[in-house]
Amino acid sequence: MRLGELSVRSGVPRSTIKFYLREGLLPGGEPRARNQATYGASHLERLALIRALREVAGLPLDVIARVTAELERGWEEGADPIGAALSEIYAPPPRERDAKDRAELGNLRAEVRAVLRALPWSTKPDRQSYADEIADALLEVRRFLFPDYPVGALEPLARVAWLLSEVEFGGSPGGARVPLRARGDDVAAPTRRAILGTLLFDRIFGALRRHSNAMRSIRISEGRAVPASDYVRRRAGRRTGAAAPAEKARPPRRRKTRWSRSTGR
Repeated sequence: MRLGELSVRSGVPRSTIKFYLREGLLPGGEPRARNQATYGASHLERLALIRALREVAGLPLDVIARVTAELERGWEEGADPIGAALSEIYAPPPRERDAKDRAELGNLRAEVRAVLRALPWSTKPDRQSYADEIADALLEVRRFLFPDYPVGALEPLARVAWLLSEVEFGGSPGGARVPLRARGDDVAAPTRRAILGTLLFDRIFGALRRHSNAMRSIRISEGRAVPASDYVRRRAGRRTGAAAPAEKARPPRRRKTRWSRSTGR
């Protein structure tokens, strides 16, 4: 397709596409004649990614340039366009820390990495994604909320997060469509979906968590029963060695016949 069609199909103005081409965010098209080139599906996908990073994630162009540079590396060892984007999106705000806080933060990072390494789904021992972000948040938890909050309390939270990941991947329309390294799948479209999925579903998961906490607090404050989750029941069963209690089955509703209606039975 020519530049004009690329603009129409992508929804990005021609002048903006030319700017992306000059800045290297968008790879050049295939030359056809002097000052003319054709573009393909990969250019549409790259423009969709750039729009998502700008309009949904709110990233500046210099950060988007780093993400697209990682994307160009494809399956090269160490390439991580998704991590490059998410680390910028979720980076904790810069703050001044004294020597005591820096030392505690260093210890927390080491402890968090140890917890993540011990999880059964961990892959590379030296690559614990988001450990620094978790440690930074834990430092604030200890400072402002629970001074003695243990790092070991992360383990059950991590297991719930793994369950959430399983449900999210399983519930994706058409499947999660993760690219396969063995066959050299293109990573552009999966990168866009992964970044958008993380951003948008984080909002949903966060709202659902707040809703659940609100309902639990109301039930506790009003003295009402608080239903246990399946996860809690399974953990309780493992600790005691007993099977998780099953809900009592309701007896089947008897269908009333003409005789039973007339007799009241």
